[in-house]
Amino acid sequence: MHSDTSKLQQQQDFQSGVNDVSARSSTSEVTAADAFRFLEYIQHNLFDAVPDKTALFYAGEAISYPQVGQNVARIMHALRQKDLQAGAVVAVCLPKSAEHVYAVLACALLGIIWLPVDMDAPEARRDYLLSNSRVDVVIAKAQPDGWQCVLIDDVLAMPVPEKPECSYALNKRAAYYLYTSGSTGIPKCVVLNNLATANVLGQTIGRWNMHRDDVLIAVTPFHHDMSVFDVFAAMALGASLVIPTPAQVKDACAWAQLVATHNVTIWVSVPAIVDMLCSVARVEQLQSLRLVAQGGDYVKPALIQYLRQHLPHARLFSLGGPTETTIWSIWHEITAEDVDVIPYGRALAHNQYYILNEQLQPCAVGEVGQMYMAGVNLSNGYLLDGQLLTGDFVSLQCDAGKTALRMNDLGYMRADGNIIFAGRAEGYLKIKGVRISAAEVEVVLAKSGCLQDGVVVCCTHPVTSMHELVAVYTLPAGRQNVDINALKQHLLASLPKSHVPTRWLAIDQIPLTRNVKVDRKRIQQMAQERLYQAAAAAEQNQAVADSVVAIFRDCCPQQADDTGDVSVQSEILAMGLRLKQLMMVAGRITERFNIQLDAPALVRCKTVQDVVYQVQQKMLN
Repeated sequence: MHSDTSKLQQQQDFQSGVNDVSARSSTSEVTAADAFRFLEYIQHNLFDAVPDKTALFYAGEAISYPQVGQNVARIMHALRQKDLQAGAVVAVCLPKSAEHVYAVLACALLGIIWLPVDMDAPEARRDYLLSNSRVDVVIAKAQPDGWQCVLIDDVLAMPVPEKPECSYALNKRAAYYLYTSGSTGIPKCVVLNNLATANVLGQTIGRWNMHRDDVLIAVTPFHHDMSVFDVFAAMALGASLVIPTPAQVKDACAWAQLVATHNVTIWVSVPAIVDMLCSVARVEQLQSLRLVAQGGDYVKPALIQYLRQHLPHARLFSLGGPTETTIWSIWHEITAEDVDVIPYGRALAHNQYYILNEQLQPCAVGEVGQMYMAGVNLSNGYLLDGQLLTGDFVSLQCDAGKTALRMNDLGYMRADGNIIFAGRAEGYLKIKGVRISAAEVEVVLAKSGCLQDGVVVCCTHPVTSMHELVAVYTLPAGRQNVDINALKQHLLASLPKSHVPTRWLAIDQIPLTRNVKVDRKRIQQMAQERLYQAAAAAEQNQAVADSVVAIFRDCCPQQADDTGDVSVQSEILAMGLRLKQLMMVAGRITERFNIQLDAPALVRCKTVQDVVYQVQQKMLN
């Protein structure tokens, strides 16, 4: 009885905290005293929770809050045995798993700075992350050379210790590190804090009306900032988090099944992941989703249209802001009015976005400028060789010297107050939600010694609308070709797979601007035209043919089975189609391709291929 009363009071306190934070003015500065106390709620849920509540679904197992709490306590005890104090740095070198969540929660509750390491990154890159972060201890499956280590399997086999003492703080001190691509050719370590994290969690939980019965799914890699929301929001709420296994991480069919099996209600990811999900999932598998949020890249209006049509009850959000602005710092709830353009949105409470010109003065409404962000979500800066740097942070003269992050994003203010995304500054690309510095890839590419020049750009696939990383290069004099596979392997030795170009284009000469700089816009245009023009036409023609064949197959009478399966070579008369069926075929083709095609026109065609040709010609006219 006491446990139930305590739980009820905790839930009331929790909701009160959400309401307090959400109600404050967007121009006021949030402080530790009034911030959303997410670590306090996590501590309570892990060590005083109702036993039958599931915290994690992983690898077919439902793991309760008390079970998670016991494993977190084991890791906390092991870290204390290493004599680590608040402010020490621990690297979590584990694959995506429940163990990874235990390790991160243990560090956070001890006030230890935690660093999630991408285990798919090359060894040299992982070593740089550890050394640059001045890591004290590594949590891993096996002992890494040269580092003090906590072996996760040994720790989780230990007896459960007494209820641990927590020593976290809700302030601006460094709480965790996340790495992002840097313009100098090496990854940049962003230093994040708990106060900024608390603001994102509090604002989001309040606006999305989240509660302990929600189920989230962790499709975002654990070294990406969006995953911080998945883990800490779920655990603070006392909700459930579904974690795909390593075998399911890149399997969209598996995601759809996990959503259906566990009745996932909240989905947060980059748009490319949502696109993959929708392309393979059966509509009935997704009906439990009550909110879908996409961030980190351009949100396609066509994808929003699909979600509106098949999940009419679901709220849709776009999210934005670089890693330096903590998880997300700008958002927009997508409405029926957002048809051709999905706004970047407005800043979260306690933050401000600015659109400034080259003189750092505010742009007029509708005028494109560079984005700057100030407020509580601002990170502490960058860590380089143990020193805190603030290279991209500037003092704004237009707003009483306020410190702001100079972003790589361009945009303009719409008359209704929403910011519209208008591209990125040269040299920075976004591929499937991952920020990539072209310079970082180009530096490694140059070290191969195989190319005269190499420039990396982002192109858009004309059929899928997906962004792809493209390398445009020239060869040294006298060299006729280069082994692209060898170049890819060279890049993979230093860079994560996300940074390796998927398409390559050889040209005679790198175009330059009048200022004798690399003309990246011209190079991108050349790559887009040369790589995709023929491929786009071929793919579109194949898509038309497939659709026409499918329509004939659906309308073909059952008694015509002996004619064999329908293909573009099939003769229409041999299918046994009557006038009624031909009219049905014509009607479906007209509806599918938005052209005028009647039954008499089909009668004049000998084969399905003739119909395909007619459709293609009418689409061109």
